[in-house]
Amino acid sequence: MPLRLLRARTVSGGNLVVFLLGASAFGMSYTLSQYGQGVLGYSPLRFGLCNVVMPAGAVVGSYGGQALVTRLGARRIAAGGLALVGAGSALLAGVPVDGSFARDLLPGLLLFGPGLGACAVAGAIAALTGVREQDSGVASGINTAAFQIGGAFGVAVVTSVALTWTDGPDQLAALTGGYRAAFLACAALATAGLACALLLLRRGSTPDSQEDRSPVAARLRTR
Repeated sequence: MPLRLLRARTVSGGNLVVFLLGASAFGMSYTLSQYGQGVLGYSPLRFGLCNVVMPAGAVVGSYGGQALVTRLGARRIAAGGLALVGAGSALLAGVPVDGSFARDLLPGLLLFGPGLGACAVAGAIAALTGVREQDSGVASGINTAAFQIGGAFGVAVVTSVALTWTDGPDQLAALTGGYRAAFLACAALATAGLACALLLLRRGSTPDSQEDRSPVAARLRTR
């Protein structure tokens, strides 16, 4: 991997944003599945069917983010997406022992899904814009790896937090307390990603900017 690719502020910033997005997304998904099945008692099939609202929202968010990033810039879309991810995680941090999907999980997922899709697109565009055509394959691989490695990091973080905060004589109440803390950890990861997006991505940069007119940016605009 040519390390010179990471010298560009937007490239390194985009990958760091995607890393923290992956950490929050994988961490939230893991915690959500543990809460839904371990506390609410949902079967894997029932929980999977209920949870489809999040990937559906991510698809909507990715299309919306792709349409808006050329107007508002990758920085704003990434920051807005991470704000939604953080807000969704914070809502999920209020889950009770006797919760229900519609009342306690759906509102957070309706925010989390679109934010995930929008930020993933904006982060990818930021990480690839300005990269020379001969380096585009490597840059894309780095971006994909950043998301996956971030996911592994996020799962490690939330499991550690959940175990640390799981305490008490009532098993379900103790598990719920741990999962609440894990959701808050996901919100903290998203907040860190939001800060990185605001600090590292260029203000007002879009794939249509004069400085970003590269072959990779051109292909992203035509998708």
